[in-house]
Amino acid sequence: MTMRSINPRTGTEMTPNETIIYDELCRVAEAGEACPNYLDLNELIGAESSSTSPSIVKRLEDRGLITVIRFQRFRQVKICATGHWTMKAPNQKTTSAHVPRGCGAGSRAGGKVRVSRGAI
Repeated sequence: MTMRSINPRTGTEMTPNETIIYDELCRVAEAGEACPNYLDLNELIGAESSSTSPSIVKRLEDRGLITVIRFQRFRQVKICATGHWTMKAPNQKTTSAHVPRGCGAGSRAGGKVRVSRGAI
């Protein structure tokens, strides 16, 4: 059974890992810093699985505590309670929206794109 306690920032029940990640997202948003990547968040909570921090961020998003805009190489997070946003990392050049795998340019539903090489 996972221990839950009331987070003083939100007044809602959160697991210890949810609290750590939420508090870090609040801190960087208030400071106008770039959103930490999932590896950094995993390190904060001592997680070894690469899916732990993305799952926690998704739970916080589903509960309406944060809003996440995902780009191809980074994301920005809005803290709903304050309206503060994390910033884009300065080394992130793209502003293209996130494109899920298999949905890139030239893809079509139901199969791979056939490239025509002309008459042989």
